[in-house]
Amino acid sequence: MLILFFRVLLSLAGLLLFFLFDQLSANECLKLCVLLAAFLLGIGGMLHAWRSSTSAGVVTVLVRIVVSVFYLDAAIKGFLRGYFGMRPNPNAVLQAMFATDQAETGEFFLHNSIALAQSAGWFVLVTAAVLLADRQLLRWQAARASRVPGVLQKSFAASMAVFLVLLHVNTTMRRENPALFWPLRYQQYSAQLDAMKSMQHALTAAMAAPRDWHVRYVGEDARTVILVIGESTNRASMSLYGYPRATTPRLDAMRAKLLVFNDVISPASSTVESMMTMLTPADIGNPDAWMAKPNLLMLAEAAGYKTFWVSNQTRNDGWIGLLAGEADESDFINYGTGRGENNFDGNLFQPFAHALRDDAPKKLIVVHLLGAHPSYDMRYPSRFAHFDKAQDAVSVQMASQGRSGWIRNQRDEYDNAIRYGDYVLGTLIGMAEKAKTDRAASLLFVSDHGQEVGYSRNHAGHSASDKSGYEIPMLIWSNRQAPQSTAARAALESRPYQTDKLDATVLGLLKIETRYYAAHDDILSGGFQPVQRFMNGLQYQRGAALAR
Repeated sequence: MLILFFRVLLSLAGLLLFFLFDQLSANECLKLCVLLAAFLLGIGGMLHAWRSSTSAGVVTVLVRIVVSVFYLDAAIKGFLRGYFGMRPNPNAVLQAMFATDQAETGEFFLHNSIALAQSAGWFVLVTAAVLLADRQLLRWQAARASRVPGVLQKSFAASMAVFLVLLHVNTTMRRENPALFWPLRYQQYSAQLDAMKSMQHALTAAMAAPRDWHVRYVGEDARTVILVIGESTNRASMSLYGYPRATTPRLDAMRAKLLVFNDVISPASSTVESMMTMLTPADIGNPDAWMAKPNLLMLAEAAGYKTFWVSNQTRNDGWIGLLAGEADESDFINYGTGRGENNFDGNLFQPFAHALRDDAPKKLIVVHLLGAHPSYDMRYPSRFAHFDKAQDAVSVQMASQGRSGWIRNQRDEYDNAIRYGDYVLGTLIGMAEKAKTDRAASLLFVSDHGQEVGYSRNHAGHSASDKSGYEIPMLIWSNRQAPQSTAARAALESRPYQTDKLDATVLGLLKIETRYYAAHDDILSGGFQPVQRFMNGLQYQRGAALAR
């Protein structure tokens, strides 16, 4: 039995290595260590105590399989921790992992090949080292005389087996078992999606009699409001916000026509989690409010608006697809298998023009872009590759910060995607400006979340642990913009804002009064009141480093 204790200690040492090199949190490591020890001492101990001629080989196979599974689980969690900045429990990670498709998965592996290779290397090195050491232990054991297990050893093995079973009675420990972790997470995701569908159907049914919403339109006879939702766009890479590269020449040229808000952050670092609060009464403090309260499309339709949803993302995209289905007209131009497609946002111009031409007096048009979603080089035509291998102030700064060549190349491609996004957004504004000039029209652009592309560290992709994952652009164009003094305009553009309150601002643009509108959450309102903002559960302060 002594040899089994040594093998267990050796196996736990491997998990400690994952912890020491920040692949596992202390909490994760402790739970996995308890589960691994209980499994090996319980099941392995029972086989060892009541050993037969074949039990020694069975125990060895058991140890090697179980240890490999635990280490693989630790390596995957380590990768996801580095990529998302959080462990794979929150909805953000579940949505990103399970609401995907073959093409997007292939793109993900291509874009993150280096980080994936590092995690795979960790798994191979630690597993190989522990299994080789385990082999040496077995050789040492073979050279010693073994004793027949006694009653004490059998009792201990039996008690550990019982302890293993009791551990799985506890929900938290059961969910940490690597053999159950991912199936249970998928079950959780599926249950969430089913809940979304049932809640959405219930809210849709409520549209038949929305009197308790107290909806009233107080605007002009004809009004068009356009909400353009960007994807993975960080304002730090926009020359409109002072970036050294000319990534937004069109927006720069029309700067005087725009309100450009310079202190806006997203509520989350992933699309679905952000949009579930941006477009509904839900917010960070009450994330489930969308289940019981009407979303923007419902309120707009109750106020007499005709609603349009024009998207370069896929129709069957979980909750977002359900929301888009609420629109009177929806047009999804991405006929591929998801965000892994290189369908360019410029292809939205035609369906957008169709919505602009519609004769409805009041229209809400939602345009959902692919923006700068990774892989960045798939987001723009070759003629927009302005910054490939650029030798400029940005490349010099990144080199001085120790950013790798691969990350610098990712920044070049990301900035190309931002420049193409400028062309798309500039064109959309131009089209809105020319369409039916006799009616009031406004366009609000905001990104769902940001992106870390070498701003803070050697990483390219989504991140919940970096400010760049949240700091986003937001701007408004209007053909009825009231003149303002320079000081008043600057004060308005500097208002601190988090887009979990965006529904209030859009309702203000729609000129809708309702019990779900709060003037203090509308960034354009005279009654606006800033509130404390949060990123990944931590208080956000502009300019201060985000605690990890």
